[in-house]
Amino acid sequence: MKAIESSGASALVREGALDLAHLLGQHVKVAQLELKAELRSMGRRGSIMAGLAALLALGYGMLMVGLAVVIGGHSATGIPLVLIGVAHVAGGGVGLTLARLRKRGAQIMNTSTAAMARSLEALEEATAPSGEKRDAR
Repeated sequence: MKAIESSGASALVREGALDLAHLLGQHVKVAQLELKAELRSMGRRGSIMAGLAALLALGYGMLMVGLAVVIGGHSATGIPLVLIGVAHVAGGGVGLTLARLRKRGAQIMNTSTAAMARSLEALEEATAPSGEKRDAR
């Protein structure tokens, strides 16, 4: 009789271990997908900010050249350069400011972290002795 109970318990433990391995595998797959999506989003945001920084640097260079030409006495050539430089600096500065304000949180993989925490809490509650069940939060 004990052999039957022992094999039943070992089968139950084996099944529980397989289910836990499957759950952890699913969490890893979801985390990989979430990380890939967040890295793609961060890359897009970084490339936009790099483009705006280049626009800002170009505008600053044109502004300085235009001021040098105006100071050199050629205002017919220098004033358009100054105006174009100011427009580039303003556009790049406003774009960078808006991009920084639109930035979402700095934490990566919030969804996967929360799902894993919920799974671990459920596993902890399921494996706790019956007298030590935790209160629901």
